[in-house]
Amino acid sequence: MHIKESSIQNFNDTVHTMTKQKEFIGTIILFSLLRIILASTMGLMPQDAYYCYYGDHLALSYFDHPPMIAYMLRLATTLFGKSVFTLHAADFLVTSGTLYIFYLFLKRILSGDALRKAFLLIVTAPFITLLCVNSTPDVPLLFFWALSLLIIHKAVTENKWHYWLLGGITSGLAFDSKYTAVFLGFGLFLFLLCSKDHRKKLITGQFILFVIAFIAASLPVIVWNIQNDFISIKYQSTERASSMSTGFQFQPRLFLGYFGSQLGLALPVFFLLIFRSSFDSIRKLFTRNKFETNTLLSASFTVPFFLCFTAIAFIYWVKVNWIMPVYFTGAILGVSYLKTDKIIRWQTGLSVLLHILAFIELAWMPIPVNSDDTWWGWNKLTKEVKTVKDQHPGYIVFSDDSYKTSAALNFYLPEHVYGGNLIEKHAFQFALDDRNVQSLAGRNAIYVTSELNKRKRQDEGKVQDILQRYFKNVSPLDSIILKNDKGIVQRKFAVFECKGYLPPAGTKLHP
Repeated sequence: MHIKESSIQNFNDTVHTMTKQKEFIGTIILFSLLRIILASTMGLMPQDAYYCYYGDHLALSYFDHPPMIAYMLRLATTLFGKSVFTLHAADFLVTSGTLYIFYLFLKRILSGDALRKAFLLIVTAPFITLLCVNSTPDVPLLFFWALSLLIIHKAVTENKWHYWLLGGITSGLAFDSKYTAVFLGFGLFLFLLCSKDHRKKLITGQFILFVIAFIAASLPVIVWNIQNDFISIKYQSTERASSMSTGFQFQPRLFLGYFGSQLGLALPVFFLLIFRSSFDSIRKLFTRNKFETNTLLSASFTVPFFLCFTAIAFIYWVKVNWIMPVYFTGAILGVSYLKTDKIIRWQTGLSVLLHILAFIELAWMPIPVNSDDTWWGWNKLTKEVKTVKDQHPGYIVFSDDSYKTSAALNFYLPEHVYGGNLIEKHAFQFALDDRNVQSLAGRNAIYVTSELNKRKRQDEGKVQDILQRYFKNVSPLDSIILKNDKGIVQRKFAVFECKGYLPPAGTKLHP
């Protein structure tokens, strides 16, 4: 009798496990399909165009970011041609590789239900979808971040020199993707420092090998910054810090914006789990409770990064993508609080709903996007600008909304489109690539700016008055009005004919 009951129980357990496994695989396939649909529907974003411009002008690094996104997109466009679909296909494929590598990392730490739940927290998170539909430095960053976590875990647990070497290289490649990868090195250092069992590794040749490999892999960024007076590092660090200190004051609304954006990026369950697990880790540290090795490793890569930007959010606007890497190891910390599948299913259902709503917005845009950070209309704008340019042969084209319009026009037009440094405005990478504006003296130009950008800069004066400081003669042309298929106006652009360029004495390289 007992044997039969035991056999029935084993059979039921097997069926239950198989059901969960099918649900697990089905969820992964479902979200892969949703992301393929969204990536195929998504139009050109200004970021796509800007980083593709990077790829069209290969360098060791760039003004506002390291070069890995440029190399990734250049490889994709070389192999498959330059198109919006190619960019988003590259984003999707690299991010799919990121998920696979992260799963391999998780398998070394978790098993059974914990492994399944932790991976589903990541798979269902909207920020993964964001990576699949928008080309940003975060795409290669998270790929190399996940790869570094996998190899660092092997280095720590197996202590083989080649893993320390590879871990340093992949961490350096993460740094070649985005400067926030310094938290990889800091996380490893903190783990070794806090771990009684592994602390001695700090003074071994293996850790020194890791550091040397990290520096060697980061050389493109280091060399480029040396050649360019550290302009990129200054912009991303000291200038941001200066703006924080200049306007240093407690601003709860900024924190609420950060908090709300992360609730959407990771979904409430996941983000609140990160909050709870981070503060529980701090409490555990101060009460001197012993950390299990994998828990300490995960906390070392999660808590400092997470708490640093959470604190900054009270005085400075923290962009939605800045803390993406913490969710990888944060999933390991947070999964221990999930005792049943109910919350995971709730998160999955909410995420599916958000993906459906995202598709509706991308395809039909029922909610107008009151921003130039939009996927709609750039190809239409390019056709109109080309018509204007054909009517004015020999004219150059430029815009001055940091990089958005210039980058989008550069993506579609065969001729080079200039940035705002022609009139001493912020131009980011365009200011570095086109430093010698004096060579354009006397040239005629077509100036294009969105009505949104025009309104934002009303305090600087009228656009025509600003342009007349740099051209002998300026006159407005017909505005470009972009309508959807129903004839509803979606975007407006002001256009000016500018004759006889008078270049400024100096060159503005950065904000």
